[in-house]
Amino acid sequence: MTTAMEQTMEACLWITPKIFDDLRDPAPGVAAFFDHHAAWLADRPVTVVFCAGNGDHVLNYAGRRAWADRFDWARYNCFALGPGGPAAISREHNRDWLARVRDGGERSANPYSAGPMFTVSEQPMDYRTLAGIYSAVRAEAERRGLRLNLLEYLEPGPEFCRSEWKTVRHPEAAAGTADAGGHLIPGVIDVTAPLVADSRPYAAFPAGIPSGLPAGDFVAAQTAAFAADFGLDGVMLGNQFGLVGFWHPDNAPPLTAERSAGVERFFLRLREAMGERLVYWMDTYWRAEVERAAWGMTDTAYLTLDAILVSTFAVLVERTEIVPNLLSKAALGGPRPLLGLDFVDPWYWYRTYLDDRRTYLYQREVLAAHAASVAGVSFFANDTFGHFVPESELAATLEVVRKARGAQRHQGAEVARARGLAPPGL
Repeated sequence: MTTAMEQTMEACLWITPKIFDDLRDPAPGVAAFFDHHAAWLADRPVTVVFCAGNGDHVLNYAGRRAWADRFDWARYNCFALGPGGPAAISREHNRDWLARVRDGGERSANPYSAGPMFTVSEQPMDYRTLAGIYSAVRAEAERRGLRLNLLEYLEPGPEFCRSEWKTVRHPEAAAGTADAGGHLIPGVIDVTAPLVADSRPYAAFPAGIPSGLPAGDFVAAQTAAFAADFGLDGVMLGNQFGLVGFWHPDNAPPLTAERSAGVERFFLRLREAMGERLVYWMDTYWRAEVERAAWGMTDTAYLTLDAILVSTFAVLVERTEIVPNLLSKAALGGPRPLLGLDFVDPWYWYRTYLDDRRTYLYQREVLAAHAASVAGVSFFANDTFGHFVPESELAATLEVVRKARGAQRHQGAEVARARGLAPPGL
């Protein structure tokens, strides 16, 4: 069995449509992305997570005949939809934000504020345009001779853009709330919830959704149908998809045998539906023991995954939990642990490399100290305006990755010599 220590570290980079000046002509933006990250993408496995929105477009997708259908995408900074519509909540949020900021920084307890609410782009998005973006990524990677897996992002909650499926079509499946820039908004999918009948056509259910179908069964089949139609390599499940109660065990619902069985059923159904396609999962920020005890995650469910993103987002993480979480995920012996690294955020204007330098540097210290438990790293490649991470920060972090890889190889050679084996190539 090949261990994380014996592999070249995977680079898992996330991009959003904000990097494109023209959504219908994505080639220049794709080329700029590959140019900017060329050093990161050479001689290692590469995964690109394309985040068109929050995954609602995956759930609403009606099939190949509906490629002209438009959908909202993550074209905002700090999106939240509250009572009275977007204008009312934006006005309230921005008034509060203005009261708390001043030149040179923030006066609030949150120095890396989500920022004001505003719309970055008015360009329309439809499925045909999205297919063109996927194709442009594929073509540029092939032109450069890169090994690349392309995933779409599926978020359980209603952040980043409008969420028709989660908040309008099937609110009965929503059992939790998400914090969107300080606003608690409903619309987080509970995979164990039964759905009401829905006569609308869906890619996986062209005759509509039957009454009582578990939400997780729908998500699994629909995600697989979407990935197949668009020729994707898999999906990134965001924000602990499948486990209700975001980011802290105190927020988890009472654990029952039925809930744990429902969670496991979702992951098994998704694995079966996806076949050989990849399933990446962003965790809860907490170690596996806590995920089992509080949220009902199971060992069987973990083993359905190809990779786990060990979440370290500075705004949310308990710093003392980062190392125990990483080690617990590496000890699972199945999915590859990818360590999350902060630079910027594509949906809020957090700039961790400037605003929370302490956590930013600590993430890299963890990578250096525990490289043997890390199969790859993952980060957002563009900010809320569509700008890429500054080159100096990318270069400094890549140097940490390279040194960590060197340490891995040295450790591997020492182990091999101790066992009387030929050491791996250095």
